[in-house]
Amino acid sequence: MLFRSRLRTGRRTAVSLGGRGTSALIALSLLLLLTSGSPISIAVRDSASSLLRVATEPIATVGRGLATIGAVTADVQALRTRLALTLQERDEAAASAARVASLEREITELQAILDLRSSISFNSIAVQVVARDFDIGKRLVIIDRGTRDGIAEGDVVIGAGGTLAGRVISVAEGSAQVRLVSDPEFTVTAEIATTGAIGLLHGRGANPLVFDDIDALRDVPVGAEVTTSGIELSSAIRSAFPRGLSIGRIVTVSDPSGAVIKSAEVKPILELDSARTLLVILNYGGGLSAPSATP
Repeated sequence: MLFRSRLRTGRRTAVSLGGRGTSALIALSLLLLLTSGSPISIAVRDSASSLLRVATEPIATVGRGLATIGAVTADVQALRTRLALTLQERDEAAASAARVASLEREITELQAILDLRSSISFNSIAVQVVARDFDIGKRLVIIDRGTRDGIAEGDVVIGAGGTLAGRVISVAEGSAQVRLVSDPEFTVTAEIATTGAIGLLHGRGANPLVFDDIDALRDVPVGAEVTTSGIELSSAIRSAFPRGLSIGRIVTVSDPSGAVIKSAEVKPILELDSARTLLVILNYGGGLSAPSATP
C-alpha cells in the first residue's frame, strides 16, 4: 500500500507500508473491530465463532467416538473375563458335585454289603471291581481277590440286597474273573416264588435278561420278582446257586396263543454295569460233585 505525503520541500514522496507492517496493521484493525461493540463487530464475531465451531466439531466428534470405542472394548473384555471365571467356577462345582454323588453311591453300596454280610449264613469275602470287559457280547469283571483269599472257580458272587451278580470263572493268586448275570453265556434256573413259574434265565448284555421255557399255564405277572430256584435233588446234586437270590423283576411277557411255553424279559435289580463292591460266597459248593477217582 502506498500513501503519498507532502514534505516541507513541497515534493511528494511515496511511503510503502507493505510486508510485515501491512500484516500488523490488518491484525490490529481486526482486533479493534472484534473488541468493539458495534453491530458490524458483533456480526463478525458471530461469524468467526460459527466458523470455529464448524472447524472443531468433527475433531470433538472423533474424540468422543474414540472414547466410546475404548469404553465398549473395556466392557467387552471385562465381560469375557467374568464369563471365563464363571465357567471355571461352574466346572469346579460340577466336578465337586459329581465326586460327592459318586462317594454317596459308594457309601450306600458299602453299607448294603456290610448289612448283607452280617445277614447271610455263608462264609463270604468282600471284593472290589478293578476292571471291566464289556466288549460286544461280553459282561465280565475283574475283582481284587484270588486264591490266596480262598476264592475258587465256580464261586457265586452276590451284590447289595442279596442279589445275584455272577459267578467266578477263572482265578489267579491275587485276582479273579467274574461272569456277570448279564453276560450272554450266563444261565441260571430261576423262578417266580409267588406263582411257582420256573424257567431258564439268560443274559443279553445291555438288554434286559431273558426268562424263557416257562410253563404256559403258570402266571407271570409284570413286576413279579424273579429269584434263583436253588433246586436240590440230593446233597451231591443241587443248583450251582443258592435258592432265593434276587435277580430282577418282570418287565414284559411273551405268551403266544396256543403255545405250551412262554417267555419274559427281566430287568436286573442290581446295577451290574456299575457295581463296585461285591461279595463272593466261599462255602456254598453247588453244582455236580466231582466224579470220584475210586470206581
